[in-house]
Amino acid sequence: MPEDTGSPDDFDARAELLRQGLAPLAWKDSLAAIKAKLSPADMERFTRAHKNFVAYRSESTLTRFYGTVFALGVYREVNGYRFARLAAVLSDALAEIPAGASILDVGAGGGFVAAALLRHRAPRNYVVYDPVPAVRDELAAQGLSLLPHPPPSSPDSRFDVILCVDSLGEINSDDDGTLLRPEGATPEELPGLLEQRYGFAYKLAAWKPYLAPEGRILLWEPFAYPEALVAVARQLELSGWKAQVRSRAPGRNHLEIRTGP
Repeated sequence: MPEDTGSPDDFDARAELLRQGLAPLAWKDSLAAIKAKLSPADMERFTRAHKNFVAYRSESTLTRFYGTVFALGVYREVNGYRFARLAAVLSDALAEIPAGASILDVGAGGGFVAAALLRHRAPRNYVVYDPVPAVRDELAAQGLSLLPHPPPSSPDSRFDVILCVDSLGEINSDDDGTLLRPEGATPEELPGLLEQRYGFAYKLAAWKPYLAPEGRILLWEPFAYPEALVAVARQLELSGWKAQVRSRAPGRNHLEIRTGP
């Protein structure tokens, strides 16, 4: 049964993830758990997909990697490596989202955020979207309502909240370290550089029709350089959005994005 946790400060994100069967794992332990679960042939398939993704991060290698992860049934082991990240996002999401909201979860992955919000915020409507077929199969198996792929350009419903949790920018890499150092790019250059590299304004434009008039997009991305989200917000403002960085704790930043005037 859905439940409301009351004050966001009372919500224990780690306990929620543990309840869902997710355990915190170092990457070496994730790999060991995956190896113990898979046949040698399937482990070779996983290793090949992972190496390709790490070597060349693109939409196609991302799709193949996560498609392999979910097809082989090792998404919990992989997400164990993201345990701390997921716990931080969940803590902030529960604080941002009131009970009874309508929610579209873009890039829903293993459904961990969806399960927590359904349990603790009792949304009146919760729809998930993911571009990877094997991920959509898992989300459907969990009984979640799926948005078709590709998403319709004219939606049937609009949402109070659109969640984008590490789903719009992670396919790119920062091989030259530009975004890790303040001296890597000037404040004037950084918004355009980030848009060129990640395309947040471009990607979010497709979701604007899904946003209710007073709705919000909540966007999390694990940038190492803290000023990156500030620059993304600046670029979104130039693209007609209202955007601000929100933070509940040091290093726990996300964007709140609304339609412009």
